Amino acid sequence: MPKMELILVRHGETDWNSAAIFRGHEDVRLNSVGIAQADAVGEALESRVFEAIYSSPLKRSLVTATRIAIPHQIDVHVNQGFVDVNYGTWQGLKEATVKQKNPRAYERWTNTPTKMKFPGGDSMKKAWKRVNTSLRELLVLHGLGTVVIVSHRIPLKFMTAYLLGTGFESFPSVKHDPCAISIFSVDDGKFEPIVLNDTRHLAKLRLPEPRDF
Repeated sequence: MPKMELILVRHGETDWNSAAIFRGHEDVRLNSVGIAQADAVGEALESRVFEAIYSSPLKRSLVTATRIAIPHQIDVHVNQGFVDVNYGTWQGLKEATVKQKNPRAYERWTNTPTKMKFPGGDSMKKAWKRVNTSLRELLVLHGLGTVVIVSHRIPLKFMTAYLLGTGFESFPSVKHDPCAISIFSVDDGKFEPIVLNDTRHLAKLRLPEPRDF
């Protein structure tokens, strides 16, 4: 039996997801679809016994985590390390607008995201270090039981690449859809993926296939 089960969940949909608007540190709320997605995750994980649940401080993540935690009657711990990437001056802009106004930077983000530093915001290397330092600290703190982390698209790509052992350069190939579930068993510093980007619990909502955005 593994000593620990780590569950990674992305927050539910917001209006900015569906409109292809860069979110980052902007505190966007879940929309009605996002609420339904969060409740579906809660139902899917209801039978497990949680040791702890952690969330980014942003509302879209924190509300998702809170709804998942309801059946377990435990508090959600806010962890600043799991906050979204800071997109700087791109935050609040539509993807199409960024592509038009900043074509070179957008091309870099699209083709070589590991080399990206957002104007007025994070570099990917800095964000990788921040997210996975927090992840390692959490793994040391919890040696047993089921621990849930609710976070954002890029931080979850970082965590997944770290746990798979594929490293920073591989994070762009990871996919984590809204309210998808990834599960790792953790035993003596070894991480084994059980499921990755699992969305079967969302099938009843009959949603269109989401973009990786």
